[in-house]
Amino acid sequence: MALSRLLAVAMLCLSPASAQEVLQHTGKALESFWDRLSQVNCVETVQQAKLGPGGKVVYRQDSSFDYLVLLQLTGNEMLVDESRSPIAEGKEQKNVPLLITNGFSMLAFIFHPFFQSAFEYSAPEPVEANGASLWQVRFRHVAGARSPSVLKLRQRDYPVEWQGTAWIDRESGAVVRISAGLMSSMEDLGLKSLNADVKYGRVGFKGDAGTYWLPETAAIEVETARQHWRNLHTFGKYRLFAVDVKTNVETPK
Repeated sequence: MALSRLLAVAMLCLSPASAQEVLQHTGKALESFWDRLSQVNCVETVQQAKLGPGGKVVYRQDSSFDYLVLLQLTGNEMLVDESRSPIAEGKEQKNVPLLITNGFSMLAFIFHPFFQSAFEYSAPEPVEANGASLWQVRFRHVAGARSPSVLKLRQRDYPVEWQGTAWIDRESGAVVRISAGLMSSMEDLGLKSLNADVKYGRVGFKGDAGTYWLPETAAIEVETARQHWRNLHTFGKYRLFAVDVKTNVETPK
């Protein structure tokens, strides 16, 4: 299974004016997030765990990658392409099925202007967490609207309808954390539950005055009738990168 593609829709559902203001503020922050993602790469560690009864880990595999995200806006679709170059790959154990999870670090795009029309949002509630002033906003996918994510299963794409809660930094508008699960059952596909919890943090770079809000962790848990998995993606060692183009001019002899 893999979740990776983000799709657009065309429907708007907002209630109070304060919700509109917070969504506009967050939308602008996510437009900046889009731009900054194309300027950085990092090291991603992936912990894939197969769980047994009571949620006990029966098998675990750890890998690390040089990680880069490429975003593409095509027509009414936003595509997320994650490039991973192996640094250290775990040795797979035969006959132990593991879960493959992609694209979850981009879950904050549920609040991007391109996708806001696909969701209903609650009035923002002011909360304090770890000394930070945040807005807490609940969201729910609009019935009949196209989904912002897909489940890939047996070479087919199945739309995923998310509902959950996000915590937004009041000053910057950045999504600090987003927690989501299935809005409706997908047991007809054998999927009992799907939950994701993604956290973002401030990242600074030497020689750059700006502050970047970038993914820190993405925890995903999936349960079917017979299987139970938990994956943890951790992102760190961020680096700014640039492409230098040099032209050598030779003097004719």
